[in-house]
Amino acid sequence: MPRSHLFAPEHEEFRGTVRRFIDKEVRPHVEEWEEAQQFPRELFKRFGALDLLGLKYAEQYGGTNAGVIYEAILFEELARCGSGGVAAGIGAHVAIATPPINEHGKDAQRQRWLPPAIKGEKIVALGVTEPSGGSDIAHVQTTARREDDGYVVNGAKMFITNGVNADLVVILVRTKPEGGHQGLSVLVVERGTPGYSVGRKLNKLGWRASDTAELVFQDCRVPAENRLGEENGGFYLAVSNFQWERLWIAIGAVASAQRSLELAVEYAANRTQLVRR
Repeated sequence: MPRSHLFAPEHEEFRGTVRRFIDKEVRPHVEEWEEAQQFPRELFKRFGALDLLGLKYAEQYGGTNAGVIYEAILFEELARCGSGGVAAGIGAHVAIATPPINEHGKDAQRQRWLPPAIKGEKIVALGVTEPSGGSDIAHVQTTARREDDGYVVNGAKMFITNGVNADLVVILVRTKPEGGHQGLSVLVVERGTPGYSVGRKLNKLGWRASDTAELVFQDCRVPAENRLGEENGGFYLAVSNFQWERLWIAIGAVASAQRSLELAVEYAANRTQLVRR
């Protein structure tokens, strides 16, 4: 299948490097990880060591500033690894959880959270969906009441990829009850914060190697310095990355379909057919 004109020789060289790494260190283990319903968190560090978790982030935060085409290639190769769970876990960290920090965080926030995430030392999750729904984010019900120099958060998030093992979760909360989509804000909650817990790890039909969790916030106190962007401006912050999130899913879907076709053709060409006479 011919490649897009977007891919130059250096992109294909990068693709080869990623594919060899996945063939050697990911593909042989996917059945084991799917059975265990978890891939090891050390895999984030391996991806980080190969500079695969910060392809579109600035060098000052540990990224390579290579750009989104390189990241798209990473997503294509992840989709071929044989485990939707691995692709989802790594992809969510890269495509949906760290972008709000990079795009809307202050420099001090980026310096604090991006380098360990890009190295794979800390896992990041995004918490938007709730038990009551997810698509209509203007009706988020998790509340964050301003108190002293921070917020008191109460509510729950549901179906959160990487939620069990996340060291940071970027959450969308309601800071103005009457504001609709004008009353939302984005906070970063760190593992170990009192009042923040993993309610349960969810059992799934697919993507089993990625951990998916319910997150619970009970009088969870989050300092104001952990807010990304302006108070009550979180709706626009949350939707600003939706285009790339959906492209990530589409890129993976097409690459998975291509891999499925390759496997089908290979099987058809090499199978031994028994003929009854």
